[in-house]
Amino acid sequence: MSYSNYLMKMERLVELLKQENTGHADYLARRLGVSRRTIFRYLDELRMKGANIGYLKSKETYYLGNEFDFTKDYLLSAMKWHSTTLTLVHIGN
Repeated sequence: MSYSNYLMKMERLVELLKQENTGHADYLARRLGVSRRTIFRYLDELRMKGANIGYLKSKETYYLGNEFDFTKDYLLSAMKWHSTTLTLVHIGN
């Protein structure tokens, strides 16, 4: 999967979390075209970036329990990480 495809899936996941419209993990995996395990990895990644994600059994949906701005909280930290990595690779050459 390309990085842009990955980012589109993550952004879509955040939208569904905000709408409380994900469904259970298997359903969500089918919607995003990834494996169930990948859904859990995506949720863990978002949590590491500051997203407060929970699950409502009564509605069978994951939800976002805080104000999480995907662009600010996820993409900017990813860009920072990538620029640090590229700098380290450049220094190493």
